[in-house]
Amino acid sequence: MRRKHFVCRFLAGLAALLAAAGCGGSAAVTAPETEGLATGSAVLQGSVMAAPAGLRVGVVGTPLVAEADDEGQFALAQVPAGTITLRLEGAGIDARVSVPGLQDGLVTSIKVQLAGGSAQLAGAPSCTPTADTFFSGKIESIAGARLVVSGRAVEASPTVKVWRGNKGVTLDSLQVGEKVKIWGTLRGDGVVIAGDIQALTSEPGPEGWTWVVLNGVVESVKSSSLDIHGNPNPPKSSYPTFVVKGVTVTTNADTKFRWSDGGACSGSEVRAGKTVTVEGWKKPDGTVKGQVVTLGGK
Repeated sequence: MRRKHFVCRFLAGLAALLAAAGCGGSAAVTAPETEGLATGSAVLQGSVMAAPAGLRVGVVGTPLVAEADDEGQFALAQVPAGTITLRLEGAGIDARVSVPGLQDGLVTSIKVQLAGGSAQLAGAPSCTPTADTFFSGKIESIAGARLVVSGRAVEASPTVKVWRGNKGVTLDSLQVGEKVKIWGTLRGDGVVIAGDIQALTSEPGPEGWTWVVLNGVVESVKSSSLDIHGNPNPPKSSYPTFVVKGVTVTTNADTKFRWSDGGACSGSEVRAGKTVTVEGWKKPDGTVKGQVVTLGGK
């Protein structure tokens, strides 16, 4: 009886420590190194900078593994609370990095930097009940407003916008096997509530448009007709036209602008010299209609 009482008190104390641990908290519990153990109820999402194609991200001590998408985004559900060790494998890489402070029912967001075959966190993890998210992958199943995209559960919000090319389409026009990009909210149960879905195809889209991703520095922002001196930073516009790597990018009211940390921003923040990632549709004339513009730094 005394032993049973001691075990119960020990387990209760351990549970209290896990509940008290925040992201990076001192009460973290390290995941064991053996594979195949039970998982937990935390959610982890991350962005791997300079991720090679086919990079796999797994949690040491569990069967959990996910493949990073084209932009290095990944997410894992049912992760043990406390401190875990991520293993990143693929394209000659076999690196590990420790992530502290995961909590059951919360989303932990991280950035991972790969360099010289090693991995390290870029900044401190953040824990929140929900988190903004985006990723791309192939549709594995569709059942009404519920989709599975590259192993991730997605529910379309009542106000979801679905795009094919530059045209709005209905959710039921999407097909299993089709590649899509999702923007939405990641919940603490691992489900993504999609606010926007962009259908991506390997073949030219409507009117010969194709999906592209541009990374680079803004070379110039289009001068207005009043800017007779050709100032590279003319008066701010909410929907600017600018140049990246020699490609002209146009924006409009449908374009989403955000900072690299996920926060929303205005198109007026687009200035010459800023680092930018543009996702959008390339037209036959070579210009790109920006759908999502991500700015580096604030």
